[in-house]
Amino acid sequence: MESRLVHNTLAQRHHIHQSKKSVTLWLTNVLIGINILVIAFVLSSLFIKTSPGAMHALLEDIKVKNAIGISLVSIVVSLVIVMLTGIPIAYGLSQKRNHLSSIIEGFFTIPIVLPPSVTGLALLMTYGRRGLIGGWLGEFGITIPFTFIAIIIVQVFVTLPYFIQIVKHGFLSVDKSIAEAARMFGASEFEVLRLIYIPICFKAILSALILCAFRAAGEFGATIMFAGNLEGKTQTITTRIYTLYQMDLTQSVSLAVIQIVVFILPLLLIKIKLD
Repeated sequence: MESRLVHNTLAQRHHIHQSKKSVTLWLTNVLIGINILVIAFVLSSLFIKTSPGAMHALLEDIKVKNAIGISLVSIVVSLVIVMLTGIPIAYGLSQKRNHLSSIIEGFFTIPIVLPPSVTGLALLMTYGRRGLIGGWLGEFGITIPFTFIAIIIVQVFVTLPYFIQIVKHGFLSVDKSIAEAARMFGASEFEVLRLIYIPICFKAILSALILCAFRAAGEFGATIMFAGNLEGKTQTITTRIYTLYQMDLTQSVSLAVIQIVVFILPLLLIKIKLD
């Protein structure tokens, strides 16, 4: 009798647990579906307002070609700098887990929370003619604001924290015993990083680079304040969209679709393949 009562009690609890699980999964699927619909509506609102002919005509514009070229080159250069700088920093943070490393890590995340306008203004106050560094560079005839170098500085500044965080978490997942064994056999820290950590965390590094490319391609606020919007010089595809928006909304929408096709979709496909 007692065993049957216990069995019934357990069965009821299991039924309640399954019911709660089903409700939770249903709500989760509903929320996923709603968000997919919202994103689909937002993107489709752009695509239905343009045409292949309008996009082709826009691509013939030398100003648009220059903006796309500047964007592509700047992103590639920025990613190289971010990778060469971020991997050693992420490795160092992953090896030292103490209060000091936590403070340093928190310091590196500051650019993530800074508003774009504040970032642009801060960079201008740093590298401008009267800035902390810009004033000194001016003595050598070096000007950074409103140049191509300014675009690189902005992109590296805003993307490096994302890269460090993602790669650091990838490095933390590596089995420490493998690295310790390599060190026991005489491997240097550089060899441990190059031969163990980087190969094991290759997907994490590539995913971080893709995220940084997304962030750099869409950067606007800090770029337009620090690098400006000079046609053929510092005008990226994002700032070109802003310029067209002020003159011709249809062309602005067409260029926005071009940006999605040229930058976002290929990177998104690579990310999906990696996962």
